[in-house]
Amino acid sequence: MITTIELDRYFHITGLSRSEIEESINTAVETARVHAMREGWQGIVVTRHEPGLYTVNLSGDVPYGVTMERDLCRSTGAFPYRGTETAIPPAN
Repeated sequence: MITTIELDRYFHITGLSRSEIEESINTAVETARVHAMREGWQGIVVTRHEPGLYTVNLSGDVPYGVTMERDLCRSTGAFPYRGTETAIPPAN
């Protein structure tokens, strides 16, 4: 489930299954990417806070065109989002 905290810029992601979380993260990243392209100066951070709880947000600390992952969860396991440092095309 995606909860929008700040329109097109900040999202909370929760889910019970890996596929639900991946789908929600991908949707939130794509929404943030479109917004980043309009502004042209922020990157995207995907953060795992604990199993089943993630955030996706635009950040001025991340270069434009880059999506970074951050894992604040102490448990082991694979991070479900696979877009680490993915370049996005510049806005026209």
